[in-house]
Amino acid sequence: MNAIDRWVRFLGVGGLLLLGVAAGSPPSSAEPCARWFPDLRCERQGRFEGFHKPIVAFALFEDPFITTGISPYYAWHEFPGRSAFQGGEIHDVSLQVRIAVTDRLAFIATKDGYTWNRPDNPLLDDTQGWLNLAGGFKYAAFVDEERRIIVTPALRFEVPSGSKDTFQGHSDGMVLPSVSGAWGRGPLHLMAGLGMQIPFDQGEQSTSFFYHLYADYTLGRWFAPFVQLSGLTWVTSGDGSIPVRLKNGVELPLSTVQDVLGTGRFEGADLMNLGSEGVSGLDLFTWALGGHIPLTEHVTFSAAYERPFSHHKGIFKQRVTTGLTIEY
Repeated sequence: MNAIDRWVRFLGVGGLLLLGVAAGSPPSSAEPCARWFPDLRCERQGRFEGFHKPIVAFALFEDPFITTGISPYYAWHEFPGRSAFQGGEIHDVSLQVRIAVTDRLAFIATKDGYTWNRPDNPLLDDTQGWLNLAGGFKYAAFVDEERRIIVTPALRFEVPSGSKDTFQGHSDGMVLPSVSGAWGRGPLHLMAGLGMQIPFDQGEQSTSFFYHLYADYTLGRWFAPFVQLSGLTWVTSGDGSIPVRLKNGVELPLSTVQDVLGTGRFEGADLMNLGSEGVSGLDLFTWALGGHIPLTEHVTFSAAYERPFSHHKGIFKQRVTTGLTIEY
């Protein structure tokens, strides 16, 4: 089964489950709401009132709320001129799926999608292809609705199903343990998250911590501006063996390309694990500003602008992320 078949089947199963949860006529007042696959007709509110779903670093930052829904994204990412790509950009479209199995447990599919890589380096060809698939479960371990506090650990697995032309589909995949929490008072809403990317093949890919701090403030009914700080710290390096295909068809190891171009060692930020040599101890920090616009009770449009502020920038110059959250 190729990557496209896996992606279609993965989303198809999630979509059928979502439709099955939503189907049917409203229950009578005497009927109790189901505990497994909570009935959307029971007016279940998976997210505390006033809270919104973060969209920055969406493949890594999993919020603590147990919801059912889909979230399509579009992101435009620009490379620095001093990077191996010598400028250029990536366009990415992705779709996340979440299904509340119970009021506390949810299935989450957080990484998939298709990317178009357009580097300015004349040695590199334009490429496009599928990202790896990642999914798992999260469980709300602590919920205090009165004080508006929730803490949720999650466990996800990423499989090497993507296209090698977009630096995916290498190694044996990875596991992503994480935990996130939220707290709110009045119109102010805070969230934080911490996790790791741990490859099963420690030699070919790098290992990293990721962490996020998020805050939004509700201004009336139709707008909530937000700010987010995100970070990645690499704790082990790969072996630099991932092949890079040049425009003339020749493939060279990543470490050789980095040496020839004199760019130094760098990693692939939040969407790609390049397995680069010599990245242990490097940090990448970004800030983002954006806003949420509720379109209906269950649909919210969000957009954000993001830039790095660490000395090390790697392949990150700037990024614009947009997303549509449809959830219960």
